[in-house]
Amino acid sequence: MTECKNLIYPSASNPVKAVQEIKKHLKKSEIHEIELDLSSMNILDAVKVLVLTSSYLYKKSPEEKLRFRFVSSDIENILSSFSLTN
Repeated sequence: MTECKNLIYPSASNPVKAVQEIKKHLKKSEIHEIELDLSSMNILDAVKVLVLTSSYLYKKSPEEKLRFRFVSSDIENILSSFSLTN
């Protein structure tokens, strides 16, 4: 997993393994605003990771913020209508 301040870039292309990586990082982290770079994943895997991570983060700490990056701004526009950013 590559990390730059609040940016998390999971190295796993498998969504289940990516979520495990992200959860492991979030358990040891005290960052209140997190950004996931899911640009290397296809749309379906990225949505799965985003939904599972968002649910986990909300359960862990509802005041934390989650942002995300995708390859296409069109995908971001579609997903921004869902309540996934906490």
